[in-house]
Amino acid sequence: MSETKPLEISPSIAIIIAGVIIAAAIVFTNANPTTVQGVAAAGDVPAVETHVRAPSVDDHIIGSPSAPVVLIEYSDFQCPFCSRVDPTLKQIVSESNGNIAWVYRHLPLESIHPNAKPAAIASECIFEQLGNDGFWKFSDAIFADQSKMSDAYYAQLAVQFGADKTKFSTCVASGAASKRVDQDAAEAQQNGGNGTPFTIVYGKGKQVPISGALPYEQFMAVINAL
Repeated sequence: MSETKPLEISPSIAIIIAGVIIAAAIVFTNANPTTVQGVAAAGDVPAVETHVRAPSVDDHIIGSPSAPVVLIEYSDFQCPFCSRVDPTLKQIVSESNGNIAWVYRHLPLESIHPNAKPAAIASECIFEQLGNDGFWKFSDAIFADQSKMSDAYYAQLAVQFGADKTKFSTCVASGAASKRVDQDAAEAQQNGGNGTPFTIVYGKGKQVPISGALPYEQFMAVINAL
């Protein structure tokens, strides 16, 4: 099995996770593990109850919301592991011949990533003018170089992509876009998403959570086990 990539966590749950890791290590020495970071190993889908909303045309989506499998990712633009998993999800979708779609929802970890929520709000204000094409261009630009993250850079990208600068600035200042960001984050947290990236493999009547930037092979093992 490939090595599991770490995930970004908020400091408030670090102690709890440390305890879980210790307990898991004890169990590991006495039994064969069947899950990796809360997801199924190949050939096994765990009975985990998650209840995220169904994919729709209102989502930031690549592919069809009615695809047999949809990867619903709750992500943070400042999270280094989110940038790491980004090409993995792109590869999965591009190789699926339309059978797998990808939804991006927000989960900014504000306590450790101060630029995450402003970036999420900026992405929504770009989406307001330019739709999903503008949103995904923004996402690609941020994950390509997270060191550039700033309000000035978001405004620069908005204009570069074709948005009206005044309308963009008004949208950001109004705070209206933060409602969608907060809704996504609350949904993720209610379903066990306390770190990023947090992905729900949604399809065939099942919702299987994946925590962390797992390798391509482990994502595909879960998808194929549905």
